[in-house]
Amino acid sequence: MTKRRALLPLLLLLAACGFFSRTKSHFYALDRIPPATPLDATATVTATPIGIDTLELPPGYDRREMVVRKTDGQLDVRGTEQWSASLQPLLLHTLASDLADRLPPGMVILPGQAKPLTMRSITIAIEELAIGPDNTITMDARWTLDTTAHHERITAPIDKLDGTNIAAGLSRAAAGLADRMAGQVGAR
Repeated sequence: MTKRRALLPLLLLLAACGFFSRTKSHFYALDRIPPATPLDATATVTATPIGIDTLELPPGYDRREMVVRKTDGQLDVRGTEQWSASLQPLLLHTLASDLADRLPPGMVILPGQAKPLTMRSITIAIEELAIGPDNTITMDARWTLDTTAHHERITAPIDKLDGTNIAAGLSRAAAGLADRMAGQVGAR
């Protein structure tokens, strides 16, 4: 009986160590990437402002956990590598900010800003968001401004498939999409 009593605190100590040694989660955000060519500070809005009305992600990607493709067609949902929020609002805000940095001040209505009476709406459907299995991020997006549809395929190479590189690569892919969108919006 005394052996059992002596063993009980040892078992409780081992169980507590296992409880407290849980793997720590790492949280990542997307960064705004400035345009390659600086915007003319004297540029003014001459067209109707635009705003991103909707941004749709492929099924299974709008989550906090990072999702990485494996070579066998499976997805690796990484519970310890997480976005700071669900991916859809995070990507929406980053893309809208990147687009605003590429167009004249006041041209882009950012998420959360009051919408003016007249505004042209952008809808974006990201049909493919492939992170991996090779060291590349691919974003295949269709977007519509008014009634004109566009298709963009952006690839961003990364050094390896860890959280830091994935966040940096997805930030570059969002900036690449904003570059192409700004070129089309500016042409109108």
